[in-house]
Amino acid sequence: MSARPVVVITGASMGIGRACAEAWARRGARLVLNARSVEPLNEAAKACRSLGGDSRAVPGDVREAKVQQALVDGALEHYGRLDVLVNNAGVGLYGAVSAMDLPMLREVFELNVVSVVSLTALALPALRASKGTVVMMSSIAGLVSMPRHGGYSATKFALEALSMSLRAELGAQKSGVRVCVVRPGLTETAFPRNARKAEGTDTRQGNAIPAMSAHEVAEATVRAVERGKPEVDLTAGGRALSTLARVSRPALRQLLVRIAPRMGVK
Repeated sequence: MSARPVVVITGASMGIGRACAEAWARRGARLVLNARSVEPLNEAAKACRSLGGDSRAVPGDVREAKVQQALVDGALEHYGRLDVLVNNAGVGLYGAVSAMDLPMLREVFELNVVSVVSLTALALPALRASKGTVVMMSSIAGLVSMPRHGGYSATKFALEALSMSLRAELGAQKSGVRVCVVRPGLTETAFPRNARKAEGTDTRQGNAIPAMSAHEVAEATVRAVERGKPEVDLTAGGRALSTLARVSRPALRQLLVRIAPRMGVK
């Protein structure tokens, strides 16, 4: 990888996306940043320049083909290459499966899954040329679906499946492109407040679940890319739930039933 990698990051105006941008900027990276909110995105790009990186802002809805094209073109036209694509943009969806708003579910899938597939496919020729990395920002929710999180978890389960297939396909083609799946736990960001919610649904996460910082997630993500790691599980709880899901499905089912009331199920 280039000493000053060229990194495209979606959802870069706040939270994990901005923290990733700043982490790479401290390493001198050249960045193409995307988000819908113009002013916060420009502030993120300015902050990255002050930290030692170079950056360009490409505002817009990443679900749109023209925005996706602008991100790839921005990397190639301004920096001549693309080393890392960070598929970070996403939105939560809370509510019981029986109360799911279907148009809302479709909207979340379009952002969390469909746009990721489309942008990744568009970026792959450039990533093949650089033997770069696709980062998929997944979640504990991509391994275990908690009560009232079924809609959101469905998008992350889909992302996990797509990543598994893509990694195998790229490996068989000897493309040199890596796929890195990052699984944060609960993180101190505005993500819960911005999530889509079924009527009457709050965003409680259960009792006393410790949250990590966006900075922690970002640093772990950058290190994983630098070291060529295929997966990063960032919480002990996530690793424990993942193990339980593999070892004993009945025990996991019983656990989820017990904690459902604490997750707002009545």
